[in-house]
Amino acid sequence: MRRVLVGVTMLVVALACVPSASADDLASARARERALRAQLEAATAQLDAANDALEAADRQLGFDQRRLAQAGLRLAGAQAALAGQVASIYRSGGMAMVGAILGNSSAQVPDRMELLTVLVDRQSDEVAEANAASASYRAALAQVRGDQARARQASERGAAALKRLNAKLGAARALTARLAGFPGGQSTYPPPVIGTGSGRIACPVEPPYTYTDTYGAPRSGGRTHKGTDIMAPSGAKEFAYTAGVVADEHANSLGGITLYLKGDDGNTYYYAHLSRYAVGQGVRVAAGQLVGYVGNTGDARYTAAHLHFEVHPGGGAAVNPYSYVKRVCG
Repeated sequence: MRRVLVGVTMLVVALACVPSASADDLASARARERALRAQLEAATAQLDAANDALEAADRQLGFDQRRLAQAGLRLAGAQAALAGQVASIYRSGGMAMVGAILGNSSAQVPDRMELLTVLVDRQSDEVAEANAASASYRAALAQVRGDQARARQASERGAAALKRLNAKLGAARALTARLAGFPGGQSTYPPPVIGTGSGRIACPVEPPYTYTDTYGAPRSGGRTHKGTDIMAPSGAKEFAYTAGVVADEHANSLGGITLYLKGDDGNTYYYAHLSRYAVGQGVRVAAGQLVGYVGNTGDARYTAAHLHFEVHPGGGAAVNPYSYVKRVCG
């Protein structure tokens, strides 16, 4: 928990340290974008960790609350049993109850008193143990509530840092686009298409864009990253990587608005986090044909807009798509 809180705090401080670019320096603008992208990835990881910690604290709180309730029931039962036994002794006149239990021989009175004391002591021990359990569970509950509050604060700080970072990254991309001569990111449609031994291919996103090799990077819930994230302005055009059929279009909680392109080369290409589609399911497309628009739907809602691009050779398991992207996107 402390590592999560420290990480989020360091991230917030680091956001203020990203270098700014001068309006006439394209290299500086691109460097600023790369720095912000690295900060964005760190922010996303920290927010995931904070949310995981919050979920764990919520689960532990529920568990400890149930244990405290059970201890309370046990205490109430022990107290009721003790009160009932004391009341019985009182109503029977003490020694009369001893006599009722053990007989009337006066020679047995000391032993009878000892037995009576043992009976009451046993109930007193039950009350003491139940009291101790209740106190222990209350202490644990207070500790978990503190952990929960700290985790919630870390999550809120992480979300706020991510929001500020997205704003900075959007401004940096806009500056880079202007400096590179791509006003509005709409300069190259249709995209360049290159020929290969197995057909023609095209970069799946129009400029300006940035991407890095993050295949296999850890994600929340024990998952790993299965694609290449091509960061681009929201609403930028997305193109068919190769000729084929848009085999499936659907939405889910992780990928948001997604599509599967079944390429004529036998591979399946997965596009995720779209803002909307440009063609319908079942439509045949050529390499470089418009198929959708960049967004941040699904679990990318807290991150900058981008295309999550996967490659599944032969329609099987995903492989690292970085070389596929590098080949046509530069």
